[in-house]
Amino acid sequence: MNDPSTSRTPDVYLATMPATLVAKRCALATCIVLFGGFFALVPFARVPLPRIEAFIPIYDSTFALNNLLTAGGLAVGFRRSRLFAVLVLAGGYLFTSLIALPHMVTFPGLLSSTGLLGAGPQTSAWLDAFRHGAFPVFVIYYALLKRRGTASAQSQADVRARARLAAVGAIAGVTFLTLLATAGQQLLPQIVNDGNYTTTMVAVSVPVLLLSFIALAVLGSRRQHSALDLWMMVVLCAWAFDVTLSTVINTGRFDIGFYSGRLYGMFAASVVPIVLIVEAARLYGQLDEARAISEERNAELARSREELAQAQRLEAIGQLTGGVAHDFNNLLTVVIGNLDLISGARGDWEKIERLAQSAMKAAQRGEHLVRQLLTYARRQINHPQTVNLNQLITNIENLMHRVIGEQIEVVSMLSPVLAPVRIDQAQFETAILNLVINSRDAMAGGGRITIETQNVTVDRQQVAADPEVIPGPYVMVAVSDAGAGMTPAVLARAFDPFFTTKEVGKGSGLGLSQVYGFAKTAGGYVKIYSELGIGTTVKLYLPQSSDWPILLKTSVETASLQSASGRETILVVEDDEDVLAVTAESLRELGYQVVTAVNAAQALEILKGDQPIDLLFSDVIIPGGTNGAQLAVTARHVRPDLKVLLTSGYTAAALSLEHGLPDNLNVVGKPYQRDELAKKLRLAIAE
Repeated sequence: MNDPSTSRTPDVYLATMPATLVAKRCALATCIVLFGGFFALVPFARVPLPRIEAFIPIYDSTFALNNLLTAGGLAVGFRRSRLFAVLVLAGGYLFTSLIALPHMVTFPGLLSSTGLLGAGPQTSAWLDAFRHGAFPVFVIYYALLKRRGTASAQSQADVRARARLAAVGAIAGVTFLTLLATAGQQLLPQIVNDGNYTTTMVAVSVPVLLLSFIALAVLGSRRQHSALDLWMMVVLCAWAFDVTLSTVINTGRFDIGFYSGRLYGMFAASVVPIVLIVEAARLYGQLDEARAISEERNAELARSREELAQAQRLEAIGQLTGGVAHDFNNLLTVVIGNLDLISGARGDWEKIERLAQSAMKAAQRGEHLVRQLLTYARRQINHPQTVNLNQLITNIENLMHRVIGEQIEVVSMLSPVLAPVRIDQAQFETAILNLVINSRDAMAGGGRITIETQNVTVDRQQVAADPEVIPGPYVMVAVSDAGAGMTPAVLARAFDPFFTTKEVGKGSGLGLSQVYGFAKTAGGYVKIYSELGIGTTVKLYLPQSSDWPILLKTSVETASLQSASGRETILVVEDDEDVLAVTAESLRELGYQVVTAVNAAQALEILKGDQPIDLLFSDVIIPGGTNGAQLAVTARHVRPDLKVLLTSGYTAAALSLEHGLPDNLNVVGKPYQRDELAKKLRLAIAE
């Protein structure tokens, strides 16, 4: 039959942990040594010894401290095991600790001839008898409660209340017995006479000794013993030897029996603290082992997560590659097909123009696809400006209405005190259009799209799940619809490139990917809130800027800048021969003089010569170890007045400050049309 206590509480404390075979052997060996010492001392118990004045204060203070530490350790054990029996034992140790103090101050001849607190010649002797008799009573109560094995305290408040009650009970018991031995000493029989014990002392000590044996029997009668039970039996053995040597077989105070009995009592008070210390060391060892195992498992978990992340990255790359290949194959089919038809349409200029426009339209779709990919990958050319988002949204309202149709209503709720942000205007407009288009597609039967802006402050708790997000002030732009909503599975993949729930041909699956990439590039983040049958809200969070927003031109004003030709000389640096040939031909048709180079070294050689060069037009990524940005810096050292225009479709690495890009260089993104290139050239030359 198992101990109920061990079946109801965790085996993590002495009171509930079964005694090991090693502990049983140690306890048995200790008891044998105690027996041997006891029988060796019995013949000499009545031999008188000199009175050692410091013995009683040293003994009582040390005895009190040991028992107080034990009481504290058992109180902690009660909090862990919730066993009331442990609290009773803690109360017994607290009582034994506290009663040692009045025993010390009332001992005759120590602090005064008869002792303090109004003590008489019998006071300290009776307090010693109370101490020896009360402790076994607590142990008996402990053993009986352990048989029941119930955890009486269920909550922390209950634990604290019972612990306070036990402490108050121990203090009250000590106070009552101290008053009885001092103020009520005339009620007690004489047990000591001039330092020698009377026959009454033997009559008092024998029942006290029997209480120790009864406690030992009750505790030892259990079939299964906890570690605390085992060592409490050792304590009771030492306690019985203390009573026998110091009050039963000796003659009085300050003989060998008196001193040796006190030493047995000190040993009894020290057993449990030593065991608690050993147990704490064992638990710390287990904790270290558990920590080592935990660290090893965490490392394995981290490796597993990395392997999973790698597999997911490979899957995403495969999906991305497949999506890009599919879309570009469609576009190339249109371009190549039209070019084939153009080559066969000899002299039919109307047909050639129609086919060329079709090919150009497909190429522009490819350009748009590439820009979306670059934005998602945060590799798009970025032209950040400090702007007011309300003005940007207002400027594209007409465009939004044309895109979504008349069956969808757009409601703008724009904050009148919106803070400025520093973003790329074109990418923001594209992101808003992508969100509006998604909302339109989610409401096939029509509905309302709400665009809202406001200033928000993001704290650490809100972004605890995303360590990349920096807490602080943001401008929030929310686009909401009353569409079908997303399932959790769809929501989890919403930002994946080429992932779409639309019909084939209805979408590229890059809209939300572009929004995500734009938000990250701008230093912000994006959140999606969606419920099936209710709708979806996409919230863009963009960091607020302390700069003043610029005054934006309307689309009409922007369109007023016309292409212009020129007669300047342009040095074109491009390593791709086909791109170099097309670019040179376009510039010549615009009226420019063109000089070409395929790498930075050849370009610098031309610049160091006498040929006049008005503008350097270079790709950012060129072979030879020098990129276009670095070439521009070196070229301006050679010719300080040289104008520079860079071009690239992938610029994040080369255009960073780490690679030496000056803030005043102009950039045109690939692919570019001739009109766009002409505008950029005139702006660069006019600076």
